[in-house]
Amino acid sequence: MCGFTGYLLSNKSWKNSNETKQDLLNVSEGILHRGPDSGKVFLDEENKLGLAFQRLSILELSEEAMQPMISDCRKWVVVFNGEIYNYKALKENLLKRSLNYGTNSDTKVIVECISMYGFTKTISMLDGMFAVAAYSFSDKNLWLARDKFGEKPLYYSKDINNNFFFGSDIKSLGSSRYFEKRIDYNVSIDYIRYGYVPDPLCILQNTYKLSPGTILRFNHEKKIQIDEYWNSFLEFKKSREKPYKGTYEDALEEVKFKIKLSTNTRLVSDVPIGAFLSGGIDSSNLVYSLKKDNVNIETFSIGFQDEKKNEAHFAKEISSLLNISHNEKILNNSDCINVIPDIVKYYDEPFADPSQIPTFLLSKFAREKIKVAISGDGADELFGGYPRYQNISNFWEILHRFPEFFKNKMRDFSFFFSGINMKGARSLGKKLRKYSHANIESLYNDQLSRCRPDEGFYQSNYKSISNFNKNFSFNKKVISNYRYLMIRDFLTYLPSNLLVKIDRASMANSLEVRSPYLDPNLVKFVWSMPDDYIYRNKVDKAILRDILSERFSKKIYARNKQGFEPPLDLWLKGALKDWAYETISKNDDILNNEKLKSLFRAFLKGEKKLTYKLWSLI
Repeated sequence: MCGFTGYLLSNKSWKNSNETKQDLLNVSEGILHRGPDSGKVFLDEENKLGLAFQRLSILELSEEAMQPMISDCRKWVVVFNGEIYNYKALKENLLKRSLNYGTNSDTKVIVECISMYGFTKTISMLDGMFAVAAYSFSDKNLWLARDKFGEKPLYYSKDINNNFFFGSDIKSLGSSRYFEKRIDYNVSIDYIRYGYVPDPLCILQNTYKLSPGTILRFNHEKKIQIDEYWNSFLEFKKSREKPYKGTYEDALEEVKFKIKLSTNTRLVSDVPIGAFLSGGIDSSNLVYSLKKDNVNIETFSIGFQDEKKNEAHFAKEISSLLNISHNEKILNNSDCINVIPDIVKYYDEPFADPSQIPTFLLSKFAREKIKVAISGDGADELFGGYPRYQNISNFWEILHRFPEFFKNKMRDFSFFFSGINMKGARSLGKKLRKYSHANIESLYNDQLSRCRPDEGFYQSNYKSISNFNKNFSFNKKVISNYRYLMIRDFLTYLPSNLLVKIDRASMANSLEVRSPYLDPNLVKFVWSMPDDYIYRNKVDKAILRDILSERFSKKIYARNKQGFEPPLDLWLKGALKDWAYETISKNDDILNNEKLKSLFRAFLKGEKKLTYKLWSLI
């Protein structure tokens, strides 16, 4: 796990090697937290190529694994962030071809596979979480690739002078003297709506996130070409078209087996490894699977003094029943509030999911003992862990029968009432808006929104190109609305919010986090399962709950989902009140400050539902 930044400059922009080397050293400072163990820069004046790399040593701790790494044939140079779980199998194939191999580094496997098989074929062979950049000295092509589900970040940008930039975060890009950093105010509308910047957009102009499962080629003619080597929606469709035919009991055993394989695969490490344990269904299954396989690792959890928000006692009970060494820390309000300025600087783009605060503190706490953590990210999107899947699909079954003229009228009425600065009017506007949607995608997007278009915080006619605005055609006899909403979450909410949160929070503390639920074999199998294996007898995550029922009591396996969220409403009414009001009172080119202040006053008077809306806008 590491961080990298690089660029290919035009002849006009490249001054001299000394100047560029100093620029790369400055850029490295922006990714130091992602790799504090060692760093290195690489320059090639002939090709106007510069690479900066910071290493967090996980596998092969020696200097033999240092990057940037050049292939034995001297035709390729590679920088890489992530972990390749099948690197040993790939290494065996290389050894069969009599390749001289003197290190246990997965980076070495990547660069030599690229040299032997080519970039595109190599990427399709990798099982892991990764962002890769490789330059071919022979044909002058720069290649970028990102893992299938978007676990590791990768940004890119091309300016008017044909300078091309890429890296693990935009803060390091922005620190380069060659990079022109300007806010894209249109994209800020996407942030205001969702509370984060959705893929493939970036808050900076002419800058984008490389989408999961894609490969980018920047050729010698300065042209960008992007191709898919993996498409989650198409793979989902294939899985639904060839559904699993076995019994529920057989499916349960297969899920157990695949969780075991994916979890054990992610234990490869030359440094201490542990697991996050919240006490919820997802992380408990992973720890339970490891314990059954006689793998003993330490677990980590945090809780809140506010008992309504605290689930740490469940984690403690589970670890006790499994006889696992458990570490727990209970946070007070000061612990959380005091780190907010630190957290903000590690999230390069605006990001308003308040669970980033406890996630950051959990990572910091775990890093005192371990360097790698296992996490349960992805399980909710696979196993139907959010009530919205049922709620939206059930409501759409009613709404889709309504005539278009009725929906249009509801849309007009919603804009009218939502614009009135009264609690009752705002509530009515929200209810009317719900009946205005022409398709299930629009209904879904509203459910995921912090600020709806009818509320007047931004131009409602703005046409975003984010993944939220993609509609997919599918056979409704094969894919139910319920499962369609789950794959939409997998394509939008998961990579743009949840995986951003865990990556930035953990890497801010130089901690690598691995997610067994995002193993492609497990993912495709779950996608193939019938709906009633996911949502069974009006219970979500049926299989995961039934696995836990083998060992734990009903109060563990039957409990409802509890978000990993701090008591944000109490903070905004207490310790953060003055700061919040001062922030929203500042002049802003995007938001209506008077409207914001009015909302804040309504919140202080008791409209608790405004909490997350205000947090996003602050």
